[in-house]
Amino acid sequence: MTVDLTGDSPPLDPSLLPRTAVIAIDGPAGSGKSTTARALADIFGLLYIDSGAMYRALTQAALSKGIDPGDEDALAAILVPANLVLKPSKGEVSVFWNGKDVSLAIRTPEVDATVSRVSSHAAVRANMVERQKVMGRLGGVVMEGRDIGTVVFPLATAKIFLSASLDARIERRFRQYQQRGLDVSREELRQDLAERDRQDSERQTSPLTISPDSIVIDSSELSLEQQNQMCARACLVNPTLDLELDTDLETAIREIPWHYRLAYSFFNASARFFGLRQVGNEGGALPRGCILAVNHVSNWDPPLIGSTFHRYPVHALAKAELFKFWPLGPIFRWIDSIPIQRSGFDAEAFREAAARLADGANLLIFPEGTRRAIGHPGPVRNGLGILVQATGAPTLPLFIRGSYGRQPGGSPKSPLEVHFGPVIRWHGVQALLRDHDKKEVSLRIGNLCEAAFRELQARSFAAYPETEYEKELGARQLKKFARRQEQVFRN
Repeated sequence: MTVDLTGDSPPLDPSLLPRTAVIAIDGPAGSGKSTTARALADIFGLLYIDSGAMYRALTQAALSKGIDPGDEDALAAILVPANLVLKPSKGEVSVFWNGKDVSLAIRTPEVDATVSRVSSHAAVRANMVERQKVMGRLGGVVMEGRDIGTVVFPLATAKIFLSASLDARIERRFRQYQQRGLDVSREELRQDLAERDRQDSERQTSPLTISPDSIVIDSSELSLEQQNQMCARACLVNPTLDLELDTDLETAIREIPWHYRLAYSFFNASARFFGLRQVGNEGGALPRGCILAVNHVSNWDPPLIGSTFHRYPVHALAKAELFKFWPLGPIFRWIDSIPIQRSGFDAEAFREAAARLADGANLLIFPEGTRRAIGHPGPVRNGLGILVQATGAPTLPLFIRGSYGRQPGGSPKSPLEVHFGPVIRWHGVQALLRDHDKKEVSLRIGNLCEAAFRELQARSFAAYPETEYEKELGARQLKKFARRQEQVFRN
């Protein structure tokens, strides 16, 4: 999907952004992320969380203690017990490390030169990401960094990848240092930013990359005011599209073919019998031509998921083996399912799926390819990425929980729930394709979908903690399902 922010739409109307919105801004060092994030927080009345300041605070603490920036264990040892607090203030956010204000100490060339090494460690990033998720899960926040849209907030309301040329970033950073009274040359800044770009892009844990659903903005030739205004309008693209979705359930049910009404009614009755709870499906609003991507834990998933649908024909990609048996084969064909061979690439199935999406029907897929152990969603196969690149279809991630522990009226062993994520629109795919091949882009689309599953699972567990039954069953399934994965996909 290509977004044109140079025209008149969407208008800059802050009321269009939900109060619980999450805005994620990623980009290289010196691209103006922090300045724009603060501006967006002011425009929309959100809380600004400076993720970079969190890594800087750890870096400054490590330097003050003489800790080697490459010593992951030592860094984790001082981070885990640390009381790290961010407080809004005029200008840059105020940062407190164990009660001490380190806001100025973290903005030095020495910290700048070291922070990428410190932030590259898996243990450090894992701890920081959990802190950031806790701060932002309630919504109403804007956060900037290197992996906010891909790792920290995969379901953000708006994602922006803010880029700028190296020369433009050097000038901005040079002016920042001058304002702070720090003496540094442009050549030093060039070497520092180039090295940080390399470290951020090549690190093994959460490298800097464009999220496939980010709106990419190059601010090299923009004034600060133009940059902030363009980013503010970018934040309204998804909410504006969401407002166009139909929420009239009564009309939607009347308009679908009779056999869909019958199938949906049967599925819905089954779901009510087992006490299925739906989260985030108010009005059953969906775009036309949407991919419905669901994690897979049991054979009960398709009918239970089907009970949540109320509008438009939905075609499902189902493993070809199911079509060989009576009465499953006739039933699957009756509800317009598409058989797919899971070993290798089934070009015919993907062509048919793409054609249905182009016709405005929705497509149900289980992108993991086969059932996964409870509590361990992913990995997502390349099929989702292939479909997205071929069709540009928006994608709705759904997370189902509890289909193994079914009991009439609901089970205390495993709550039966379907969590609906926000619609993912693939604004950044074309930008990724300029620098990466299609297989790599498919991988990144799959990684984002897996991250969405894990975030929806975390939200479910936050409301109803994972039960002992789920933990034990998931642990038993891990090896069993890994063997099945090898058999099905031959890898």
